[in-house]
Amino acid sequence: PAAKLLLTTAGAFASSLRATYPDQGLALFAEPIWWWQSGSGVDALLTYTATTGDSQYATLLSNTLITEATGTNDFMTVHATGNDDQAWWALAALTAAETSLAQTGPVPWATLAQNVFQEQTTRWDNDKCNGGMKWKILEGDGTDGWHYKSSIANGLFFQMAARLALLTSSADIKAWAIKSYDWTVSVGLVSPEFDVYDGTDDAKGENGCVDVNHNMWSYNVGVFMYGAAVMSKLTGEDEWLDRTKGFIASAKRNFVNEETGELWEAKCEGDGSCDSDQVSFKGTLARWLGATAELLPELRDSVIEIMGGASSMATAGTTEGLGAIASFNELEIVDAGLRIQGVGGKEGTIG
Repeated sequence: PAAKLLLTTAGAFASSLRATYPDQGLALFAEPIWWWQSGSGVDALLTYTATTGDSQYATLLSNTLITEATGTNDFMTVHATGNDDQAWWALAALTAAETSLAQTGPVPWATLAQNVFQEQTTRWDNDKCNGGMKWKILEGDGTDGWHYKSSIANGLFFQMAARLALLTSSADIKAWAIKSYDWTVSVGLVSPEFDVYDGTDDAKGENGCVDVNHNMWSYNVGVFMYGAAVMSKLTGEDEWLDRTKGFIASAKRNFVNEETGELWEAKCEGDGSCDSDQVSFKGTLARWLGATAELLPELRDSVIEIMGGASSMATAGTTEGLGAIASFNELEIVDAGLRIQGVGGKEGTIG
């Protein structure tokens, strides 16, 4: 769709998203939507702001990031039970830094992300599986995800490291990005065809991780795709560009509805079984597809093959009566369409 139509539609979806917040001063979804999804929603509105130049949400987003960062400036709220929960908010802080959101808190936005990254490096677990990030931060009774090394926790850590390395030029952080990616491949969570599987159990076998949960979710391929794109930008190495291409092809193969051309969550959307987490995954994939096309323009055509049909369907819809996650997904899709077309709001596209 034309940029003008996407801009208008994006603004409507952003307004619809904000309308779902119970406290209009904080960008936090109501329960039962999980806290990590609020962090992803903040990231969506930050991306929308930077893409369109519509700055009306800047204060809302700044206040939310500062409030959720807590006094320790690391997003360790009571809701941060998993490494992934904390990392989603760190990525939102990184987006704030990358898009030059006005600094209003006690520390720079990038510092919030660096604090999370440094904490998570201390949780890298060499006891089983020769490394990797556990899904949960605390052991609990051992049956609540402590033994699961999930692709999303490891993918978020990888992308966080890649983006911090690009932002700070830190060789040490770059080394962590490479280390975490290589580990994920080594245990079979990323296949030779760049399909990304859900996770592996470190309690199975003598050293753990002897098999893989082969469920595939769209945000898992998305998080590694954009991390690889950032590494390609950082290093200029063909290896990372080829990996990015592989993840894009995997996304097209596994998460585009052949009949409609829309993004869809193949594991659950067909039978209507998606839970309150899973319904949001494809929106996040859209965000990172748009970001990849913006960062690596040579890949725009392959991203357009995925997003063209999805963007057309999004602009044909209406914002009336949409819930929080529906608004979030549609905003991500139309915003990705704008980024693919190279639209940027630094001069204030919307005023």
